[in-house]
Amino acid sequence: MRLAPRRTSLEDAIRVLLVVTIVLVALGSNWSPSVRSVAQPLWRVSLAALFAASVMYAVRSASGRRLWERSQSAVYPATLAFLAVAAVSTLWSADPRLTFERGASFALVLGSAAALALASAGDAGRVERLLAALAAGAGAVALLGLVVLVITPHHALQAATQTIPSRYRGIGQNPNTTAMLFAVALPLVTWLALTSEGRRRLVTWGALALLAGSIVGSGSRGAFATAAVGALIVAVASVATTRGRVLAAATVSAALAASLGLGAIPSPDPNATDVTNTACVDCKHNPYNVDQYFRIDDEVGNQDGGRNRTFFASTGRTQAWSGAIRQGEQRPLLGYGFGTEDHVFVDRFPLFFGGSAENSYVGIFLQLGLVGVLLLGAVAIALLGGCLRAFRRLGGVDRRAAAACTAALLAGLALALVQSYLYAVGNTATLTVWMCAFLGAALGPKAVAA
Repeated sequence: MRLAPRRTSLEDAIRVLLVVTIVLVALGSNWSPSVRSVAQPLWRVSLAALFAASVMYAVRSASGRRLWERSQSAVYPATLAFLAVAAVSTLWSADPRLTFERGASFALVLGSAAALALASAGDAGRVERLLAALAAGAGAVALLGLVVLVITPHHALQAATQTIPSRYRGIGQNPNTTAMLFAVALPLVTWLALTSEGRRRLVTWGALALLAGSIVGSGSRGAFATAAVGALIVAVASVATTRGRVLAAATVSAALAASLGLGAIPSPDPNATDVTNTACVDCKHNPYNVDQYFRIDDEVGNQDGGRNRTFFASTGRTQAWSGAIRQGEQRPLLGYGFGTEDHVFVDRFPLFFGGSAENSYVGIFLQLGLVGVLLLGAVAIALLGGCLRAFRRLGGVDRRAAAACTAALLAGLALALVQSYLYAVGNTATLTVWMCAFLGAALGPKAVAA
């Protein structure tokens, strides 16, 4: 008995793996090719270890019959159906090997989240400890970015151009990279800040300020808007009286207004020699993308290329979405294969700069057609329903945890409107979003004996 591994030890290992995986994925999207070359293989190993530990944790947490009973939810068959279609899409994929590899990685993410949800069903304490680990992972990424800003600010900041002000990117490859992680993690950190006491409260409030400041500095509009909504949901759900809710909403609104003001301070540099970022020299997988050779925004005679970037200015995403949908209509039912979005999408739009459609729903239409859109929607709706049931059933601190999961999922689904990431395991926000969704749904059932 003394030699038998304790469940708490395994849980601690999982919490460490969550933090390590989040940090390694962020480093895998670093501005340095040398860092990326080391971090990308490591996060794959870490993710595989997380999956193995999560499955072991589920097996040890309850009997087979109990796990089967816990799995009687629409979430799990919908998830299996989506993964099955993603796997079978290798048969018609534009790049079968890529589809297999990315499908396997995504299966590890969803499998880990599902296993932890099955292990934690109805156990609020267990869920909250895992959520705290997710928040710690985002905090560690933000702290690393701050360290880089202090030591080598030219790496942490994207230089201003004639049309775009300087933007904070921390350890990310571009200003949007880590801002996405911070946006979906902010509801978790807000929940911890509102429920912590003593020294831990100082730490969580400091983390909240660090994540919010990093988002504002990045100038990422999608991250800014979704993070604000997520924090607002948690703040309002954390109080029981109408007066308290009004005060919480007013506080978040005031912070939002102050952040907008701070975000408007940086301005483009009229003396900059480069008018935009350089062309996508690493996009060799798609020889038809002209941005690989020259950014078409800078083409002589382009009347839209010199427009200054503001909070409400268009960046050409609607053009890209329209073009991607037209391309997807050539394979409307089953698409071009899971994971092939950045290999089949071609940027032909002067205002847009990107290797994907920058919309997860349009992106999954390109990859798996209408079938994929419906299945992904079914998974999201089932998970959101589970989070809402948990919020209605629970009270006190546990209710706030359910609110944080619901807010993180809603922020993630909203962010998917402007970013192609829900299915991209190498994205910094993907693991956190799905973990929050499954763990939030796990709070719904009442605790039962193993």
